Amino acid sequence: MAHPLHISIINVSIEGRVMSVSISTFVDDWETAYFHYHSKPIDLTNVENYTGDWFVNALKKSMQIREDINSEPLILSTEKVTFNELSMTIEMRGELRKAPKSLYIYNAILTDIFPDQTNLVIVSLNNKETGMKFDYKKKQEELKLRQ
Repeated sequence: MAHPLHISIINVSIEGRVMSVSISTFVDDWETAYFHYHSKPIDLTNVENYTGDWFVNALKKSMQIREDINSEPLILSTEKVTFNELSMTIEMRGELRKAPKSLYIYNAILTDIFPDQTNLVIVSLNNKETGMKFDYKKKQEELKLRQ
C-alpha cells in the first residue's frame, strides 16, 4: 500500500557535546530512489543494503550538520536502524567539538526524487525545541542556538 506523502522527520538532540539524531522516513521512498539511479529493485530492509555504500553515501550526501557554515560536516555514526511497517528509523550519534552557538543544517533527503518531499527537523537543546522545514527549494539553514 502506497503512502500519500513524501516526508522525513529528523530529531536532533544535543546534550553537552553529544548529538543524537533520529531520522524517520518511508523505506519505499529510498527503494524508489535506488531504482531511479540503478534501474533495479532493492530491499532496503536487508542489512547489507542499508549498510551498503549506496545508502550510506546517499544519506551522508543529503543530510549534513555542521557546527558552522565553514566547518566540516559532523561525523555521525549509525547506532541502530529499525523498520516498522512502511517506515524506517535511523538512529545516529556524533560528538561536537565544542558547545555550538549555531548549527548549519543541509537537508536534501530524497528531494532529488520527489518534488513534493518535505523534511522536518526538530532540534532540542536545554529543554527547548526549534523546528525547521526543508524541501525542494529550501535545503539549508543556519540555526542560532541559545545556551
